[in-house]
Amino acid sequence: MVPVVGVRVLPPQPEKTVQEPVPKNSLKGLNSSQIKAVSHGEGPLLVLAGPGSGKTRVIAHRVAYLLNDLCVPPGDILAVTFTNKAAAEMKKRARDLAGELASGIWIGTFHSICLRILKIEADFLEGYSKDFVVYDRDDQLSLLKSCLKELDYGESLFSAKGVISEFDAVENRGDVSFKDDFYGRRLSDLYDLYKKELVKRNAMTFNDLLLLANRLLSENEGVRDRYQNRFSQVLVDEYQDTNVSQYRFAKTLSQRHLNLFVVGDDSQSIYGWRGADIDNILNFERDFPGARVVKLERNYRSTPNILGIANSVIRENVGRREKTLWTENPEGEKALVFKALDNADEARFVAERISGLVKSGDFKWSDVAVLYRANFQSRVIEERLRTARIPYRIVSGVGFYQRAEIKDVIAYLRLIQNPKDDVSFLRIVNVPPRKIGGVTLRKLREASQAGGFALFEAAEYCQEHDLLPAQALRALSHFIEIIKELGSAAESQPVARVIKALLARTAYLDYLGDDHQRAENVKELLNAAEGWGDITLSDFLDLVLLATDEDRGDSGEEEVSLMTIHAAKGLEFPAVFVVGINDDLLLHKRSAETLGGLEEERRLFYVAVTRAKRLLYLSYASLGTAQGGTYHARRSVFLNDLPPEHVVYESRRKELSGRGSRSYSDSPSEENVYELGGAGRNLRPGQRVTHPTFGLGVVKRIERKGDKAVATIDFFGFGVKKILASFFAG
Repeated sequence: MVPVVGVRVLPPQPEKTVQEPVPKNSLKGLNSSQIKAVSHGEGPLLVLAGPGSGKTRVIAHRVAYLLNDLCVPPGDILAVTFTNKAAAEMKKRARDLAGELASGIWIGTFHSICLRILKIEADFLEGYSKDFVVYDRDDQLSLLKSCLKELDYGESLFSAKGVISEFDAVENRGDVSFKDDFYGRRLSDLYDLYKKELVKRNAMTFNDLLLLANRLLSENEGVRDRYQNRFSQVLVDEYQDTNVSQYRFAKTLSQRHLNLFVVGDDSQSIYGWRGADIDNILNFERDFPGARVVKLERNYRSTPNILGIANSVIRENVGRREKTLWTENPEGEKALVFKALDNADEARFVAERISGLVKSGDFKWSDVAVLYRANFQSRVIEERLRTARIPYRIVSGVGFYQRAEIKDVIAYLRLIQNPKDDVSFLRIVNVPPRKIGGVTLRKLREASQAGGFALFEAAEYCQEHDLLPAQALRALSHFIEIIKELGSAAESQPVARVIKALLARTAYLDYLGDDHQRAENVKELLNAAEGWGDITLSDFLDLVLLATDEDRGDSGEEEVSLMTIHAAKGLEFPAVFVVGINDDLLLHKRSAETLGGLEEERRLFYVAVTRAKRLLYLSYASLGTAQGGTYHARRSVFLNDLPPEHVVYESRRKELSGRGSRSYSDSPSEENVYELGGAGRNLRPGQRVTHPTFGLGVVKRIERKGDKAVATIDFFGFGVKKILASFFAG
């Protein structure tokens, strides 16, 4: 990674919003930096867009500018983002600015764009037909378990979830190889079988969409030329989140015309654990010679106090692009740092403050969010909110398309489209119950393996040759009849009619019985299908199979939102509580081992801070609990970087009963001080030092405490520590 550092400068003077006259409406209402980005001419451009700086606005106006002002044909524009929700918002804004012209643009997620290309070019995909399906995580696990069983790999050494994570890791880094040891060689054999079984089932994983699209573009010159010639303008949103495969895809498609317009913020790169490579944005000018960079530093979301904290925190990272957020918003209140006695006290503080905000009349329940590093932290918060009768929702959990009843219906639809889909066959061959038991399924598997065909084809074979008991044959015959009948209907009828017929032929709603919530979910799926009009079964499956957790919408209810910081990215709230800012949580202990991990955790904290519009509360606990006991919990090193002019400190003045009556110190400088000893002589800012416990570190600053001097040192893997030095030379 090439660190990018710059000289610290004062925030720029406020920019004036550009007024009329402007060409058409493409630049109307934009500030000078936004106009500079939107009106960019030829060649690659990186837009460094800080949080709340109008990133989505810039992309939409860029599309309108290309259409209205540069007269680029709509079909020549490709705009890629990461979630269906973001893609839908991009489409809506582009239509508002450019009208029906925008409908001809290719706008979608990386996965949906790759899916579209692979469907068009299916004839070039060895082993696949255009009716291939996309397996979600549950489908992948089901297939992998059968592969583990076939290779006789014990689950004590190879858990399906662990193996899937291993496969994701190698595919995300673009290098599908494993260690040359006992475990690695077996993983390699398992991976080969797993991929062969996917092809056999005419199925792909989400990773495959990118991997196969890149392979198609790399190995087929005609296909590559077709899409490179077509897309004269390539736009990529959230560029800091791209992994190796996504980077290659965008680079390949933009190679002919070199008009790559990317928007992102290295300071919000928080998905390294799932393959995102921050080097893609840090090294943009190296990868695309002649590239220009435009910075969007004006923030329209938060107060100066909140931005002061954000700027101070992120400035500690070495691997970053220099920028300073500023705003014309009112100063607002200082952020509150609360030192709780323990997790229960922290939850009590959160509930009390939320109640006070709503009682003041200035805030609604839905104006408030509580953010945490890990899902398990929500339990104590939830308990306190319930006690205080505060309505809340967890922004996570099981998504709509992951509910069991929805997956059942989708499995039927997938098998109707693709009878080779063994995973879907196994899921619904006995749902609702048809008295097709384990013995029958075992015989079907044996026939499938012997004949080299799919389970549905094995069922047909057994039916034709009378190879099963009469009861099993009757049940299978009825099932085969339903699938074939609905398959014929799907060739000429919209998917909504197919779903209605499916529910009627299988009596699925009767099977759900009195479970009205599950029945309503199935009806909602039917409503979704009807809302798409005459959409075909294939197109409908493409839509639902690409739905992700990030595509959540507002519930519409007046509730406090509880979520992880990762889930909060892209969102904003008038009041934000960030809880559990302790060492081993934020900074997470697994991330403390490397400088890269440490800096990603700091970016995560930065993302949490910048979700707040008006009020920001940061809290941590002095005591933690583990295995029924308590221990002294250390506050996060990130709290040491808060500028005193933007924060106030508060704590319970006395400990809980039974723990004495000692007052807490609210001063951040009195915590985390360690003795360095004689090695502390002649220290200076920027100097590298080695500590017997904390290892390698860099001196950040030196302060005098009475007759002693204290050095603030950032230790890679252990964070910032205050070190007493016995002597400093002048």
